[in-house]
Amino acid sequence: MTIIDARTLPDASPLEADLLIIGGGLAGITLAKELAGGPLKVVILESGGLEIDAENQSLYAGSGVQKAPGNPDRPFDDYPAQSRIRALGGSGMVWGGKCAPLDPADFAERAWIPHSGWPITRTQMQPYYDRACDLLEIPRFPLERPASTEPERQPLALDPADGFFPAPRAFSKFSGGTDKAAFDAFRTKFAEAANITVYLHANVVKIRRQGDQITGLDVACLDGKRHMAKAARYVLAVGGIENVRLLLASDNLGNREDQVGRFFQGHVTYSSDGDSETEGTAVAIARNAPMDLYAPAKRLAAHCVIGAGLKAQTRMKTGNFTATLFRAAASGPETEVGADTQTIRRTSGRVAKGQTEAQLLGYFAMAEHFPNPDSRVTLDPEHKDPLGLPRIRLTWAYGERDHTDLERSVAGLADALGASGEGRMCWSIERSKLLAISSASRHHMGTTRMHADPKKGVVDPDLRLHEAKNLYIAGSSVFPTSGIANPTLTILALAMRLADHLKTQTGAAR
Repeated sequence: MTIIDARTLPDASPLEADLLIIGGGLAGITLAKELAGGPLKVVILESGGLEIDAENQSLYAGSGVQKAPGNPDRPFDDYPAQSRIRALGGSGMVWGGKCAPLDPADFAERAWIPHSGWPITRTQMQPYYDRACDLLEIPRFPLERPASTEPERQPLALDPADGFFPAPRAFSKFSGGTDKAAFDAFRTKFAEAANITVYLHANVVKIRRQGDQITGLDVACLDGKRHMAKAARYVLAVGGIENVRLLLASDNLGNREDQVGRFFQGHVTYSSDGDSETEGTAVAIARNAPMDLYAPAKRLAAHCVIGAGLKAQTRMKTGNFTATLFRAAASGPETEVGADTQTIRRTSGRVAKGQTEAQLLGYFAMAEHFPNPDSRVTLDPEHKDPLGLPRIRLTWAYGERDHTDLERSVAGLADALGASGEGRMCWSIERSKLLAISSASRHHMGTTRMHADPKKGVVDPDLRLHEAKNLYIAGSSVFPTSGIANPTLTILALAMRLADHLKTQTGAAR
């Protein structure tokens, strides 16, 4: 196994390869796995070690704030360091393994959403999604999902014209938070290939260029050692915030059109607890049939959320939206789904509704964060980390449209449930409190967005930096729009697509 601690090398060691991958998270590892055993000499430069370490994590520290019209600003200084992991395997070390593809609507240009549209389609991505599912050992997500034959996993009978559908979610065992032994093998075994070398504690602090060519990388260790890395091609894969930080710190690389760091998009969930006067976010389902398809008893069981397809989005002039249902569990093992609403805690999970028993479930809502150029990552030159890199400032900004869209989507689903006779929804959150009660996910998207036009994006459809012929970017920072799905499966699918492109470009296709 060729995994080397860069601190053990002599100072100023040359690190040379055909392809240098900056970052040993899931994007970098997947790319290396695709190239393992081939003719290209591949090197991964990973900032952290094999385990999570406080000193390495502190390199992420920065400042942050969430902003939304009509809501008090929400300080978010802890988020940059708490939302990612600096170790081999990246945030896969704490990821719960949740997987889903982006919906076909997410790739579409939607006239009512500025800056929407990917230069590739879901149909074109499907083969890569299939390969990513196979790598993670989960069922594939076909474009046309077959109907379930299991009586306890039947979907709600919503009118297809309303455009709401059951969107599947699955869980991979290759997660440090689920099966550490399996994940440890996933993140290290690929390095046994003769053409792969992984350097740990190797922090890239500058990308050097001459004209439109990247010529090398400055590598620093926290113990003071410095190295130089060179290759014919480079891939930057250190996450949606750190990708920006390194580009901007490398003499504003890729930022000729002032696009680097803009369009930061994140995923948040919205739910509220009930009290004696106010109902929380809850759904009363007016049928006795089991709801296992949407609310499984086990937390990590495959299930579906209620999604808003392109038909629903077009009709409501909204973005993507999901409602995730969960059942009551006042107490029990951690594998059970817990409820957040006092309403559900006060009931046995069923309430009377005429002559029919209605199942009372909790839910949390998610709405697509629209691309916003004022939502961005910038550098803070007055504050630097121990390696001399400027810290970052995150301004996570929502527009009026984001919260209008959320409320319109909730109302649209409530109407669809009522019209079908399947249930009723309660939404009791005041718009002025949406920012305060939202719960942020560890998803950093959009900051080096993909676009064929260099004036509108940072990378081209092949993920190559518009300003450099031999530098590519991997990860969710290239997403033009965020969708609702956890980004990991799409990150892996795009890494596989990039691997195929690099094989073609280098003549390394097998």
